[in-house]
Amino acid sequence: MTFRDQAKLLQGKTVQVSTTGSVFTGRLLSVGTDFLILSAIIGGRRRRLIMRLAEIILISRLIG
Repeated sequence: MTFRDQAKLLQGKTVQVSTTGSVFTGRLLSVGTDFLILSAIIGGRRRRLIMRLAEIILISRLIG
């Protein structure tokens, strides 16, 4: 099973995404062929982040 397949199993869940530059927490909205879309609160506002799968080191599901 590929990294992308594993990420698809987490769609709709609250996750923590570690990239080569930062760590983001939010709801995983969608997984594309080479990107994912995360809904996160940044600076008090809800944002949609598009992240390249190549930049992601780890995706962890958060319980709660």
